[in-house]
Amino acid sequence: METTAEVALSPGPRGLRLPAASALVGILAAAALWFALFSPATDLTRTLHGRYFWVGMTAATALLGAYTLVVQRRSLARLFRPTWRFIVVGAVHAVLLYALSRLGVWIMATFFGWVMPQIQAIYATRTQLDARTIAALLVLVIAPMEEVFWRGLVLDRLLAVYPARRALAASIALYCGVHVWALNPMLLVAALVLGAHWSYLYLRFGSLVPGLVSHALWDVAIFVVFPVTF
Repeated sequence: METTAEVALSPGPRGLRLPAASALVGILAAAALWFALFSPATDLTRTLHGRYFWVGMTAATALLGAYTLVVQRRSLARLFRPTWRFIVVGAVHAVLLYALSRLGVWIMATFFGWVMPQIQAIYATRTQLDARTIAALLVLVIAPMEEVFWRGLVLDRLLAVYPARRALAASIALYCGVHVWALNPMLLVAALVLGAHWSYLYLRFGSLVPGLVSHALWDVAIFVVFPVTF
């Protein structure tokens, strides 16, 4: 049985590759922006990450999100199909992801203690701004715009060109791949699991709303309200 997204986004009969071009432009921009914000390779990138990460992340995701809204302007009604069910689904999946995160960190802390500095490094940016400001940026800009770009443009355009499984695998690999600049294996694992989960939600429901709600609530829980540390 095909899912809603697979029915709506299956490749056209001519198999055109043009829809993926706009996604490629965005992906290249995201790779450059994530390098600037995550990489320890240069003095500039270390300064951006160490002092201005939240400001930079807000600007980067806002830019990518705005690009997506322009490129996908004819598909916004489809991408943002809102229902109360989608909101509830997103909230439930946020709870599930948070529980999975706590379990994963507990396993790592208990059996693979050497990775804990990598997990702690993910939280190093929390001291740059007060908790309320970080929460507001996560909910209002960063999480929504990440979903708009990675699922609303990248995955959506890949689904217009390739079979669902191939498109899903490619979008997850790309989302995970841009985090490689941080040189933090645990961040890559987190990006892989989370990217797979939110991509599945979009493929399953054909709307950005479940993933957007899940992403925003999970971000605030994991970074601000209930940080996962052991």
